[in-house]
Amino acid sequence: ISANLAAQTLEHIPSDFRGDPNLRRNSNLDGNNIRATVFNSGYSGQPDGRPDYVAFEWPKNTNRVYISILAIWLGGEVKDANGDIINIIDMPIWRTDQAGNTWNMEPVSGFSNPLSPEIARSDDESSWPTSAQGGWRDKRSDPLDPGWAGSWNGFFGKNIFNADQELFYITSDDQYDKFNYFPDTTDMSRAGLGLLMDVRTLAWTQVLINDVVFLIHDIKNDGTKIIDKAVFLI
Repeated sequence: ISANLAAQTLEHIPSDFRGDPNLRRNSNLDGNNIRATVFNSGYSGQPDGRPDYVAFEWPKNTNRVYISILAIWLGGEVKDANGDIINIIDMPIWRTDQAGNTWNMEPVSGFSNPLSPEIARSDDESSWPTSAQGGWRDKRSDPLDPGWAGSWNGFFGKNIFNADQELFYITSDDQYDKFNYFPDTTDMSRAGLGLLMDVRTLAWTQVLINDVVFLIHDIKNDGTKIIDKAVFLI
């Protein structure tokens, strides 16, 4: 999908959402007839051949694999600090600088319980951010229930468990500092394209869709600069 990602309005204040590789988590999606491992930086499947990771298996627990890996790439054409046109491609895995520092998209804090090994998932309350953390980071401005602590932050609304299983995380590209480009004039330490991506994975047992997994990627230009040309591929 190609698009133009406009900068936010003058009233927009970029968020302080930043990626942290220490928050990498994975969960096995198995809410219907499909089983797969989901990772909270934008990919799912079995990237390393490890036995505890599951490629897209159908029917689940049969070892019949149909897809090895699903990963999203995000690209943009921008002008760097020297005025040169460059192309930046964000990836969710496999890329580091020469010192071993991440150049991948990384999960943002405040959207899971850091003491849990799981991504925030609707069927495991212990994976949700706690009241001690301030609850869900994107709901802290709610005047009636700041943070929604103890409630599910669902695609269909607060505590609405429409899907039999739903996973949710947010990831950021701010660690990708290969280029002389700064997407956010309010934070010159921020690299990448200034993108944030909300990701939800949903599964239903309803007979018409119990062989389907839904992956929803909501991509936001959180920086202060226009990305004239953008492309997304999964």
